Amino acid sequence: MSDYMKSKEEILKMTKEEAINYRRLEDSNFKKVDNTNCSHCLDCLNCSDCSRCSDCSDCLHCSNCSDCSHCFLCYNAKNLNYAICNVEVGEEAYKKWMADNKIYDPAK
Repeated sequence: MSDYMKSKEEILKMTKEEAINYRRLEDSNFKKVDNTNCSHCLDCLNCSDCSRCSDCSDCLHCSNCSDCSHCFLCYNAKNLNYAICNVEVGEEAYKKWMADNKIYDPAK
């Protein structure tokens, strides 16, 4: 988000249109690159159906994670790689489990 956040008083003085435009400005500061159905993610790459994650890549159905890669259904995770439900399983096991369960791999 921007470095400047409006005060309660400023927010209450805004019209509906001003509030919508302000929200759009704030949301535009979130960077989404090649992500699908993600919301409020920052600097993530090639993720799908994630929310409030930052600096993640190739993750699916994750929430509130940061600095993660190749994760599935992780929540409040940090620095995980090849993880399922917040448990790191290793690259080979992760890929096999995803394939066995016919789960879309965002990296492909």
